[in-house]
Amino acid sequence: MRTLIKLLPLVLLFAPVALAQGPVFAGVAPAYEAGIGYSYIDASVPSQTKLAMNGIDLLGTADFTRRFGIHLDLGYARNFNAFSSNHTADLLTYMAGPVFYPLRKRNFTVYTHVLLGGARETGVNFEPDGQILTGFVNRFAWDAGVGVQYRMSRSFSVRVGADYLHTTFFNSNIQLAGQSNLKPSVSLIYTFGEGRER
Repeated sequence: MRTLIKLLPLVLLFAPVALAQGPVFAGVAPAYEAGIGYSYIDASVPSQTKLAMNGIDLLGTADFTRRFGIHLDLGYARNFNAFSSNHTADLLTYMAGPVFYPLRKRNFTVYTHVLLGGARETGVNFEPDGQILTGFVNRFAWDAGVGVQYRMSRSFSVRVGADYLHTTFFNSNIQLAGQSNLKPSVSLIYTFGEGRER
């Protein structure tokens, strides 16, 4: 009993130290964002001049670290009178791929991404004699882009970007050919929860 009484001051001395230890760190969950935006596509139709298309983009991003995430992009753009032919042309893209953040501050982010997926393009072209060709192509497509995102509040950001979009369409010989497109866009982004610290 006397031994316990002698040890009591030591127990009381070290008990607060044991109780004051910090909690075990939990795993860091991904930060999720979703957005909607306007896109302008300067489409380079094979064997023809440029064709302007206006459209909409739906975006989704999951950031796993401050420097890396996965980006999803679903876009649709249209021209109601392609090459004054009284026919419409449209482009539906569905892509996903990695996104990198070379510069990331609290309210300002620079990003770059490479996306892989597909593109379904409907439109017109012309045979050498001027005959109108109509049809659609649904093939593999890819996209490489850069942009900036400015955080206006804890939940909302504005993203401005420019992409090189590579798709496929038929030329005047009714053969499939690569198509290079420039795609600037502006989007409103919503961050779920508090998001990752910028």
